[in-house]
This record gives sequence, structure tokens and C-alpha cells, in this order.
Amino acid sequence: MPTSLAQKLRIKENFSLLTINAPKGFEKSLGKLPADVAIVSTGKQYNQVHWFVLNRTQMEKEMSKVMKLLKPDVTIWVYYPKGTSGIQTDLTRDKGWDCLLAEGDKLTWISLISFDDTWSTFGFRPKTEADKKKEAAPKVREIFNWVNPTTKEVKLPNDLATALKKNKKATEFFQTLSFTNKKEYIEWIVTAKQEKTRTERVEGTIERLSKQWKNPRNI
Repeated sequence: MPTSLAQKLRIKENFSLLTINAPKGFEKSLGKLPADVAIVSTGKQYNQVHWFVLNRTQMEKEMSKVMKLLKPDVTIWVYYPKGTSGIQTDLTRDKGWDCLLAEGDKLTWISLISFDDTWSTFGFRPKTEADKKKEAAPKVREIFNWVNPTTKEVKLPNDLATALKKNKKATEFFQTLSFTNKKEYIEWIVTAKQEKTRTERVEGTIERLSKQWKNPRNI
């Protein structure tokens, strides 16, 4: 899983990051970057756009300009104030994005990320033909990337495997579980929609296994 901000933001070597309304210290907040990454406020050659908005009015006013910057292979990251930032805003994770969501059929959304104590960000890019085919394909539950109901084989996600290695008691109990119970724990973890939630569920799994719970809900 990505660990650094640069990895989470999918910044690669030689990338050019075009910023709009970026606060002072933005570059420093990014932390260590891959080689030869450029951060610019003007220019026509860029791989990503990092757009900061304080409220819905500003977002709607600037949106048409920003959308013109969108082109194949370009990701736009939209930053908005966290509720705990002390900045007055009417944007939240779930509210205030109506005009952007109206473009949803043309866009592919990228994960929500906690950037720092002040800002959260989410990304989007143009929807490709591959994206459209993927959306049209029958949905396969994530859990079946990890377990095989026919052979009863179980593959551990890396973060769970790492956590189990550090706790012998939890590991020994996990090994005694039925295929169904193992599947329940793994599905609980891999269906987490945010990294923070997933981390909490891995920790919760170890705690529950140490208490000899057969599944996350102990039923």
C-alpha cells in the first residue's frame, strides 16, 4: 500500500505539478518527492493539477477554468478544508460538489486522502474506454481476490500478514478458524473504503483474534 504522500498522490519522476491557490508551504508538506519533480503555477505542460478551494462558491466560480486543464493522462487533485481546520467552509466529503458530480459520467474518481491537518484532497481524471468497459463488466466482490470457495484456499492481505507475524497468539487462533471465519475477517479488512478505516480494522482483527473471537462481530 502507498505510504508517503507522493505515493498516495501518484506523483512520479519527472512529473510537473501545476498548482492553483496553493498555500505557502505546499511543497514542503508534500515531503520527499521522486526525482526531478517540478512544482509550477503556470505553464501548458503538466501531469497533475493541484487545486485548492475554500468553499463551494469559489469552487463553482473556478471550475470551468480548471476543467479546461483536464486532458488525457492528467489527474486533478481538489483540496478542501477539513472540518477541524478552523477555516469556514461549506464543503465536506459528501456535500457541496454538485457541479463537479454533474460531470461524473466523464470522470474517474480517485481516493480521498488526508493531506495534512488543514486539507483533505480527492482526485479525478478523464474516463477512458478501459474505465467504461470495467464499469460495464459484472462486479466481482473484492473478497474473491483473496479466498477461493472451491479449494478453500486463503490468501492474506499484506497488512494483515504483517500484523499477524507480530502476534503469535492471534496467529495461532486464526489458524484454527474455519474457512468461513477466516473469510469474514479478511472481507472486513479489504472492504474498508479509507486507509484509516482499513488500518483500524487490521488492528481490530488482531485484538479480536487475541480474545478468540471467531469473526469480527463475535457471533
